[in-house]
Amino acid sequence: MNHAPAILVALLCIPGTVFGQDLKRNHYESYLGVGAGQSNLRTYCKDVDSIAGFSGTCDNSNVGLKVFGGYKINRWAAAELGYTNFGEGRADGTLSGNPAVGRWQGYGIDLSAIGTLPFGQHFEMFIKGGLLYWDVKSTTTNAASREISDNGFSGVVGGGATFWFTQQAGLRLQYERFHKVGDSSVRAQTSIDFASLSLVGRF
Repeated sequence: MNHAPAILVALLCIPGTVFGQDLKRNHYESYLGVGAGQSNLRTYCKDVDSIAGFSGTCDNSNVGLKVFGGYKINRWAAAELGYTNFGEGRADGTLSGNPAVGRWQGYGIDLSAIGTLPFGQHFEMFIKGGLLYWDVKSTTTNAASREISDNGFSGVVGGGATFWFTQQAGLRLQYERFHKVGDSSVRAQTSIDFASLSLVGRF
């Protein structure tokens, strides 16, 4: 007699028995998320203030956007690909007595490893670390307009928590640090702190 179908059914029932009757999913799952948050260009204003002849105001915080997706290898580990818009740094004032406006903006794409610690069926905490590709541009409007672009690689670390209010939908709160984005060619090299809230779906 072929017992394979019965054995297969029994194996599929094990996760529900071990982790709770309401857990109807396996732990090998994909997920997608989209959200917004507050970005802080940590040393942008310091670099702006160091420009000879500049006098004015500077704002290094703004709203940024992010989109991400990942695959959970098991309950405790995942691989994730994300896109983050860093928002914009703004400087307004005068340069050598002439009106001047400066803008610094960019985005990053990161590939990260995620470590997850589940607490029951609805809450989990996580940490992340990975490689970041960044692309930024600096625009200066003075007597003439000038735009400079640059790109490169650095690192990203972060952590946060996810609350699953259904089996397939949840909210993720996270903090990320993007290290050494930009360089002197675009007026500033700055690490970026990014705190965000995202809607997440898994399937």
